[in-house]
Amino acid sequence: MKNFVRKIVIVCLSVAILMPTQVVIAASFSDVSADHANYDAVEYLRSKNIIAGYTDGTFQPEKPINRAEASKIIDNAFNIDTTVKFIPSFSDVKENQWFFPFVMAGKKAGFINGYADGTFLPAKQVKLSETLKMALSAGKVTLPDTPTTNVFADVPEDAWVSPFALYAKTHNIILADKEGKISPDKLMTRGSFAEIIYRTITVLDSGEKEFPLDKNWATYDSPDLPFTMKYNAETWKIINGKHDVVFYNPDEDRYQFSPTRIYPNTGRIEVTLDRNDSKLTNIKYFNNIKDSFPDAEYKEFDWNGFKALEVLYPKKRVVDWYVYLEQGYVLVVYTEYGNGTEIYRFPQIMKAMLGTLDHKDMEINFTDDNKELLNTIFKNIMVEKKGMETLNLLPDKTIIETDAIGVGTGPVDYYYSEDVNYTFKYERKSDVILDKKVGKTSAF
Repeated sequence: MKNFVRKIVIVCLSVAILMPTQVVIAASFSDVSADHANYDAVEYLRSKNIIAGYTDGTFQPEKPINRAEASKIIDNAFNIDTTVKFIPSFSDVKENQWFFPFVMAGKKAGFINGYADGTFLPAKQVKLSETLKMALSAGKVTLPDTPTTNVFADVPEDAWVSPFALYAKTHNIILADKEGKISPDKLMTRGSFAEIIYRTITVLDSGEKEFPLDKNWATYDSPDLPFTMKYNAETWKIINGKHDVVFYNPDEDRYQFSPTRIYPNTGRIEVTLDRNDSKLTNIKYFNNIKDSFPDAEYKEFDWNGFKALEVLYPKKRVVDWYVYLEQGYVLVVYTEYGNGTEIYRFPQIMKAMLGTLDHKDMEINFTDDNKELLNTIFKNIMVEKKGMETLNLLPDKTIIETDAIGVGTGPVDYYYSEDVNYTFKYERKSDVILDKKVGKTSAF
């Protein structure tokens, strides 16, 4: 615990807020409510006439999707022309069947292939791996180079789907489960298929930025530090300190109870504020960081109009940010995650969290109240009849031990204050503080 409390004075304006009348918009399908996992995807695709559902008003999101249905959705999603004259190419796709133009258009566009025996198997269910290949091929994305490491725990680097899976991973189109797996051979439902198509369209429409994972996340607005950030409140916990805020996803399988240590499946982000007492310029401050950690990788960038430095330790799974704010203060962000199965998912989630980190204007005044407080307490050591009056200046004081025999004059208590990180030896009978020691201890 630091010896000096940093107080941040927040100037608040009282504002009357008029809440607008809420308008309830009915869902497009009776079986896809607003709390359904694929609601946003289904609503978006319906609004763009990419999907239509069934005549009874349902979409049936849990129903398996076959190759014929998938072809139609992808054609609609990526504006593949289905109106031209096609020559039959598959023995089981006839001109009089409803899916003929969609399958043939997909073949012409290059995202559909048949089988060696000349069939297409339109009724066959679609796998996740096939979905990624079809969607990304139809979207004409530039695939990354062949991976040199496993993309997911169940997608080795030499798997045919690995380039597609890597693109989908780096753009948040898919996320691994807690075991680091995506199950590439799992059969797609109509809802999960819609999700992949929706996310792919969103990525392409944004200029290939990552799909935003934070839409339904909570926003943390720090009362003490000049930042806000979104996080998934269902899995991430927050510990508020006077000088920092810690967000962490605990390794529940190992019964993690504290973010102090990184377990194999721990994710941790700490945000704090450096007062920069030496008043270093941003150039000198950043150079000091670079000199201190020469083995790291560095990138300077602009963050909300402020100069910032990213420090990356690839082998340690650590990324730090230093943002140089007004008055020379530095907003510091430390991130780290373990080497367990969550290694396939945490980079995406934590990068998304950092992407929502935002600065907020606050009047910042650092004061050294603890210095003045300690000076007052120290002056009253060995002054009789002033002990408890002095100790009461520490609202967080706690007795950590009592010596009933004392020094021959009566019981002696050991009071510890976390705020000032001192233990005080107090003798009751004379109401006097006998001594002090840094830290939490009764070894005087």
